[in-house]
Amino acid sequence: MSIKLCKNYSKINKLVKKLESNFPDEEIKIKSCINMCKYCKSNPTADVNGKKIKKKSIKKFIKLLKSKI
Repeated sequence: MSIKLCKNYSKINKLVKKLESNFPDEEIKIKSCINMCKYCKSNPTADVNGKKIKKKSIKKFIKLLKSKI
């Protein structure tokens, strides 16, 4: 699974640490833009294998990613 995150998310460092601990074998990339500008500054958003996903909290975001695996 390829996870691309937007660098503009306010809690990007916390999100990356959580993703690395929950998905140690997955490729996590921080991009300058993933074309979700309306959401990426305030919500965890990602492009996962070409599909855009977003949630209101990091916990819900991780839970959604786990359901995708």
